[in-house]
Amino acid sequence: MGALTDGMGERLRTLRIQRGLSQTTLARSLVSASYVSLIEAGKRIPDREVLSELARRLGTSVDYLETGVDTAALQEQELAVRYADLSLANGQTDDALRSFRELQDAAVPSVRFRAAWGVTRALELRGELPEALATIEPLITESRADRFGEPTLLVLLNARCRMYREAGDVDLSITYGEEALAEAARLGLRGTEDEVRLATTLVGCYWDRGDLTRARLLSTEVIERAEQHGTHRAKGSAYWNASLVAEAEGRRRLAITLAERALGLLGETMEEHGLARLRMVLGWLLLRTDPPDLDRAASLLFKARTTLAEVGADVDLARCDLHLARLLLMRGSYEESLARTAQAFPSLDSLPVDRARAHLLRGRALIAQGLAGEDDLRTAEGLVAGARDRRRVAELWRELAETWESAGEPARALAAYRALADSLGVVSWPTPVRPRSARTSARPG
Repeated sequence: MGALTDGMGERLRTLRIQRGLSQTTLARSLVSASYVSLIEAGKRIPDREVLSELARRLGTSVDYLETGVDTAALQEQELAVRYADLSLANGQTDDALRSFRELQDAAVPSVRFRAAWGVTRALELRGELPEALATIEPLITESRADRFGEPTLLVLLNARCRMYREAGDVDLSITYGEEALAEAARLGLRGTEDEVRLATTLVGCYWDRGDLTRARLLSTEVIERAEQHGTHRAKGSAYWNASLVAEAEGRRRLAITLAERALGLLGETMEEHGLARLRMVLGWLLLRTDPPDLDRAASLLFKARTTLAEVGADVDLARCDLHLARLLLMRGSYEESLARTAQAFPSLDSLPVDRARAHLLRGRALIAQGLAGEDDLRTAEGLVAGARDRRRVAELWRELAETWESAGEPARALAAYRALADSLGVVSWPTPVRPRSARTSARPG
């Protein structure tokens, strides 16, 4: 722990003397008196459990022994963290981020740890995913060293997996998710709520990559574990991602049923941001049914958007606007669809797949009005060509192909269909063609 514990031995010795305790008395049934002597001399750093018990016997806190910060100052810093948490929950993302960054200079390690976690969450809400991912790695290292209790290691590992998925690096999110599940099993945490929620995130990652067999198998396991051991929140999370798997397999009515069940389970326990995202997913599912349920989808999406605007979730808000743009496009409200798409663009700079979808929707709305939307379609093709999110990439290529076809551009439609096959790893057989002269000379005379 390095500089964090500078002076700890001296503080321990001073308090021991003030309390009238000998080293033997302080060490009783916990450690040896010689070990206490080594701590006071700065030659040993006790583990967290020993330090916690020594602090209790001396009538102080671990944080004071580590930092020298008195109880009043510690309470003030703890209160500041709680206020920053409240600001984040109320959608004051910029204010919360500023407060968390100020608290990262606090003397108390536990306050600094919680403040750093707050910075990570605020950056994720702002859509600054590379920056958020950079901040979470030191937190994972600290948590693995068992220095702090909250957030738990599995919460941090889940957040890393989720953010890589949101950033479009699905392969890496799956790698980290699988490693995290294996670590949870080694730690004996299988079946806990944090482990179930981690597994549901991994189900979503498999879904994104198009690994539907793995997604279905893990989803079934997660639901069984959640039903046996999980809270309503764990069960709801399991049903949420199971609904995505059902949708990917074409079982859209089942997908809606599962999503509705998730919403019912999570309605009273989940924070508003999470509930808004679930309403957004359910609205998206209703747009994909045949025929689509436009009225109910609109109700869910507008309700989700109101909440997302309040909590300051910029990326999710932009994605909700894209769903609304599609809804308006399906209703024939082209100008309103274009306005919704324009609202989404500013928050999508670092998300090529979502930006491609925005250009595609704008191109479709323009073409539907007899205007030039081909530039937007070509921009969408350029953005999606380098993306790694296999399932969403395939969906975009198909929609691009169908849009080019309806716009009377069969050559571009064919190229998009070929890109769709390539995105799924379908390799065509080479077809050798003989030169015309060879074919001619081979004819019988």
